[in-house]
Amino acid sequence: MYCQNTICCSPLYRIRFLVRPVKLTFLVSLSVVVLASASRTYALDCTKASTQVDRLICSKSELKKADDAMSAVYFKLLKEIADPDFHEALIRSQRRWLEVRSHGPDRFGQAENDTTDDREVLLKMTRERLTFLRTTEPIRRLELQRRMASEDGSGTFAGYKAHCVLQPPPYGNWTYECWGDTFRQHKDRICSSVMEWASGHMTEYRSVSVLKNGEPKVLAACSIGYAETNGRCPEPNDDVSTKLDAHWNTTPDPSEIPPAARVAELWKFDPDLDPSATDREWMHDCVSDSIYPPSSASRPSPKK
Repeated sequence: MYCQNTICCSPLYRIRFLVRPVKLTFLVSLSVVVLASASRTYALDCTKASTQVDRLICSKSELKKADDAMSAVYFKLLKEIADPDFHEALIRSQRRWLEVRSHGPDRFGQAENDTTDDREVLLKMTRERLTFLRTTEPIRRLELQRRMASEDGSGTFAGYKAHCVLQPPPYGNWTYECWGDTFRQHKDRICSSVMEWASGHMTEYRSVSVLKNGEPKVLAACSIGYAETNGRCPEPNDDVSTKLDAHWNTTPDPSEIPPAARVAELWKFDPDLDPSATDREWMHDCVSDSIYPPSSASRPSPKK
């Protein structure tokens, strides 16, 4: 599982001052857009608290102080980021975090026997976000994502799609966690790692696709983890017995392949996802080898 508190996501540069009228107009317009986006993540004003979670935050001074401190650190970091792509990624990330927090602790299902006070849950969540924003981790992840995109050649179908929740016991400890899908593209080839979580277990679905008429067509797929499909992904450290079975399935059942992410759903960068978690040997080979997956590790599904 990839989250900002456990496993879990190009150097910064200054925007150059533009002097020609047309470009200056664009820069001003960009600033307005960024400020408008940032305004949606402003600190909580208790005089206008209208939701149950907002009222809970305002009812506990320790929680309100943590919220104020977290907001201050967020805006400080936002001011320090001059890269417009990183700037927008942080705004979207904070907006998503606030959206998850706004729903409060989910007391159903997995957490039905948990008796932790909701305000303590929100306090823990807010303090952890404060700690995350104080570190260099958000920028480290963004810079790593940019370097990887530069090395791969990038493309329309390259990016990230995160799934973030406030994870309750027994599968978490009321921690904000994000796991995500990674899509890397080199020319017409798309290599993807899609993570799915269910009942405390994680499954990774990998696929290799090629663009046909502007849409990705899956050439091979495999999976690893809890809900393995007909094709267990080969790994470098597999033992002799596992190597006999592990392979890329060149005729995967469409029902075993997670739906392809729409381009509009992908984020170019996402500070809540640590790309090093999925940046493994197979992904490097997938985006760099002339042929992938290798025939020695590929075979079709047995006919039923």
